[in-house]
Amino acid sequence: MQEACWYENIYIVQRPSKRGAKSDVYLDIDYKGQILKGKKLYKQNSIHLEKTIEEAYRYSYKRFILKQ
Repeated sequence: MQEACWYENIYIVQRPSKRGAKSDVYLDIDYKGQILKGKKLYKQNSIHLEKTIEEAYRYSYKRFILKQ
């Protein structure tokens, strides 16, 4: 799913909440150059963040590629 999203220029991007190496991040969806900003904060480099990124790619695949 992730590679299919990349092929279609759909990316999940981490946006820091503030400056610094250990700041929390928001997850945004870059859909062909349009940024859909996330509102929930995630701890950087956490297992929860990794799982959420996987879920975001799964959502993007279903929403934008399969159009469900």
